[in-house]
Amino acid sequence: NEVLFRASTDGGASFADKTNLSNTTDSDSERVEVDADEDSVVITWWETNQTDETPVMRVSSDNGVTFGPILRLSSNGTIREAVDGEEGGG
Repeated sequence: NEVLFRASTDGGASFADKTNLSNTTDSDSERVEVDADEDSVVITWWETNQTDETPVMRVSSDNGVTFGPILRLSSNGTIREAVDGEEGGG
């Protein structure tokens, strides 16, 4: 399971190419939520495998044209960027 995103800037008449926001091979990306306000888009989801569930997010400040890195959220209130090759990396 992956998180795919396509943006429309004309009320849904057309859409940009899809972007794979999660791009994970060792876990499933599930329970996706999307929030948008003016030109910001925030997408959160859970990366799950047999031993772990990690909440993650990606943020766009240009209407979903580009997104920042995957940010791993933890239960102790910290946020860190996922590292390539690590679960949730992308």
